[in-house]
Amino acid sequence: MRAEVIQISDWLPSIIIAGSLIALGVLFQKIASSYFHRLAHKGRKKESLVFVTSLRGMIILVFAVVGIYEGIVHAPYTLTELPNIKKLKTVVIILIITFVAARIFKGLFKVYAQKETGKGRSLSLFSTIISIVVYCLGGLVIMDSLGISITPILTALGVGGLAVALALQDTLSNLFAGIHITLSHIVKPGNYIALNSGEEGTVSDITWRYTTMVNQSGNLVVIPNSKLSSAIVTNYSLPNPTLDFSIPFTLNFTAEFDKVEKIVLDEAEAVRVETGMLQDNFAFRVKEFSEDGVKCLLNLTVHDYNGEFIVRHLLVKRLLVRFKKDGITIPYGTRDIRTVPVS
Repeated sequence: MRAEVIQISDWLPSIIIAGSLIALGVLFQKIASSYFHRLAHKGRKKESLVFVTSLRGMIILVFAVVGIYEGIVHAPYTLTELPNIKKLKTVVIILIITFVAARIFKGLFKVYAQKETGKGRSLSLFSTIISIVVYCLGGLVIMDSLGISITPILTALGVGGLAVALALQDTLSNLFAGIHITLSHIVKPGNYIALNSGEEGTVSDITWRYTTMVNQSGNLVVIPNSKLSSAIVTNYSLPNPTLDFSIPFTLNFTAEFDKVEKIVLDEAEAVRVETGMLQDNFAFRVKEFSEDGVKCLLNLTVHDYNGEFIVRHLLVKRLLVRFKKDGITIPYGTRDIRTVPVS
């Protein structure tokens, strides 16, 4: 019984050291979490939440690894594998720091990207690049801590880079084209664009290889970044997302134009209130005479490109019903086709 007590007492310093460090980790975790939550109440909510989420449990984990190692160091007997355990401790801590750093940088970039492109927009290209860079740096630090010289590795990568570049021409072309598109701000997630090849839609994401957009049918259109960077692009969201368009129609020469103008503007106002997509600067204009009647225009401005289709659809339906109700006819051309007998 005395031997058992002595054995437990011999382990007591190790247990106290390990437990104290873990408790210290819990304390530091609470302090850090409390600090960033206070920072969130001062107007930096999203950035603070990134740090809170990224550090959750990680400070405790680091102190736990250090505590377990120090407990082993102060064990009542000496381990022959202690140098390897020390290296393992260093590698684990570097991995944790690398993981946390990647989460923080990606989270902060996501906050920045949402400010630039709007809520819910995705920009996967730079998130991927951030992950690659941070984890590569972490790997180099781990190799250096293990005594592995990284100079020959960097030299080999430099020599082999040419062969890799030749083998991955298309991939690298799309990668650098995606970086150019993103940094130039010509096209951003959330923009409505049309290509000279006929495709059009709302950009949903720019990845390291493709740019994806959703067309009017709700289908996903995938465009290689290199093709997008060399295409003629019409961006309907920049520099101003509003869009001016007209609804043309023809009236009889005998039409009461003041009455028609009131009807048209009333229906436009009704659509504006119903949809919220239309600005209140719409105007009725008489354009010119034609052989069928007097050509007129209803000039409209929508808040963004997508609103045109809905506003046009609703207004044309309303105008047809209203014109029919108020006895306003829309003339249509007739052709008298006669056959000439062949002698």
